[in-house]
Amino acid sequence: MIDTTKQPAAVRRLVSYNPATEEPLGEVPLAGPDEVARAVEAAHRAQPAWQALGFEGRARHLLRLRDALRDDAEAFSELLSQENGKPVPEAMGEVFSACEFLAYYARNAARFLKDQPIQVWNPILRNRKTYTTFVPKGVVGVISPWNYPLLLSMASISGALAAGNTVIHKPSEWTPLVAVHLDRLAKQAGLPEGVLSVLTGDGSTGAALVDAPIQHVCFTGSVATGKKVAGRCADKLITVTLELGGKDPALVLADAEIDFTAHGVVWGALSNTGQACASVERLYVDSAIAAPLTERIVELVKALKVGNGQETGTEVGPLINSSQLAKVEAQVADAVAKGAQVLVGGHRLDGKGYFYAPTVLTNVTDDMLLMREETFGPVLPILAVEGLEEMVARANHSSFGLNATVWGRDLAAAEQVAKRLEAGTVWVNTGLESFGNPVTQHGGLKDSGLGRVGGPIGLMEFVDDKLIDINRSGRYKVLWYPTWPGFKAFMAGSMQAMHGATLGKRLQGALQLLRNRPRR
Repeated sequence: MIDTTKQPAAVRRLVSYNPATEEPLGEVPLAGPDEVARAVEAAHRAQPAWQALGFEGRARHLLRLRDALRDDAEAFSELLSQENGKPVPEAMGEVFSACEFLAYYARNAARFLKDQPIQVWNPILRNRKTYTTFVPKGVVGVISPWNYPLLLSMASISGALAAGNTVIHKPSEWTPLVAVHLDRLAKQAGLPEGVLSVLTGDGSTGAALVDAPIQHVCFTGSVATGKKVAGRCADKLITVTLELGGKDPALVLADAEIDFTAHGVVWGALSNTGQACASVERLYVDSAIAAPLTERIVELVKALKVGNGQETGTEVGPLINSSQLAKVEAQVADAVAKGAQVLVGGHRLDGKGYFYAPTVLTNVTDDMLLMREETFGPVLPILAVEGLEEMVARANHSSFGLNATVWGRDLAAAEQVAKRLEAGTVWVNTGLESFGNPVTQHGGLKDSGLGRVGGPIGLMEFVDDKLIDINRSGRYKVLWYPTWPGFKAFMAGSMQAMHGATLGKRLQGALQLLRNRPRR
């Protein structure tokens, strides 16, 4: 149980449950507007000193937090598995990836955000020193999801902190204990007060944070909520990073190797019980190999062990809650009613917990919910298509554009297909796992969001660029007052010298500007 003895008895609380057993794990305060305001004030107070530490000083703190995570990996993985439902080995992988993000930005932020010199080629506008510098935005709000509660929060938190911002973290109401445990480790690692704060709560807490006087919001969640967040940020004229999910297609070309592709697709579809924004949710396979590939996929799915993530050997855990279970049931029922054939699974499992049998369907059509709406569950619909053009057209016919995968032996051909897909990330003969790789950026097109997380590009989400232009010559500039009689001729000569159609015109222009230059 989370220790709530220091919280006033009147404070509302959230209870966290184990989705595999439906038993309560602990409770946390539900932060309201007053708690949000205090957290934002503390973050603003702490930010100048945090920025003043410089990249090296901040890196030392981030690496100490990395060390605390590493040393606590066993306990953290157990808690993550209990609260989220994923198998302990997957939870351990999430802790590992969080350590990767902290180390990556601690070691590279200074290089990515160093001043960028600018070469001004126009001699009239040239000063002696011109460059772009990068400054932190200030206070960043990170609103993170429940499916990867540590990884997807740390992917933003680590970059924001490394850049010199302070962060207020609002975790999902379904996995608040993970965030509270991270907060404890941050304090244990000596992170200064106010630099990283956690606000547990529900949607009202997140809304209050977005409306508070902060300078940037990172939100991961649904399209509907993401659009509301974007609207509120637009009203305040602050920036926002949005990762809003997807309906990710996998395209299997005619030359794909059957067993290799089947293993990759099954993992991509069912890892984390299909509760990943990068999960394979639509499988388009060339009709020439559809039958053997489908047969192998079904064999692999039937062999998966479904159960409590705490049990050794579990490969597929529960869904996060009853609402998500009901959504998966409704999508499969809709598909069956419209003619889809269930080859394996297709039903919830008896007993405690929010378990749904890993499911494979064929005879699917584009009007079915599971081919149009995000499922976020252990369901893989397979559609055989006639040739590459139909495959690409169907993959791109979606309001989402987050990720996609392409499978085939001819890597050059598969790469060309990848370039045609409307998605922020496209993998060839792999998928999903590079979300844990801090070197690569991720983000979506269309309804899948705005901005990027990870890599050098993702770090730029947390800074404002500033131009510094210094005249170190001590001389008057030619454009300054007062004007002189030859000013017009000087500018005309400058135009020809820089942009004349021929070499002769450019030489004539140069002579004209020299004859008419100011005498100061």
